[in-house]
Amino acid sequence: MEVHRQTCQLCGSHEQRNLLVRESGEPDKVFVECAKCHELVARYIVSPGGYFHAHRGYESFLRGVARSGEVMSGKKLTEEFEEMQGQVEARFERIKIILAEKHKVD
Repeated sequence: MEVHRQTCQLCGSHEQRNLLVRESGEPDKVFVECAKCHELVARYIVSPGGYFHAHRGYESFLRGVARSGEVMSGKKLTEEFEEMQGQVEARFERIKIILAEKHKVD
């Protein structure tokens, strides 16, 4: 797995702000702004059902699924959420370890 910290190409800062943009009929987009020089660093398109807010749990997951237009049973939704939540948390811990090993953590 490759892990990189987002870096501003203009000023070299690692301090970023993610600006989530939702428009009807369009996929969610994230515009990354440098917190230091306020320039655009990057733009990402979030896959349908791909947005999940870590501390809002199941409610956040349901909103993402609803925006994707996918239809599932309540049981299937719960199973998908529990699987995704465990994977996201485990992967995030692994990413932090990799960054620490590469000395890329501030």
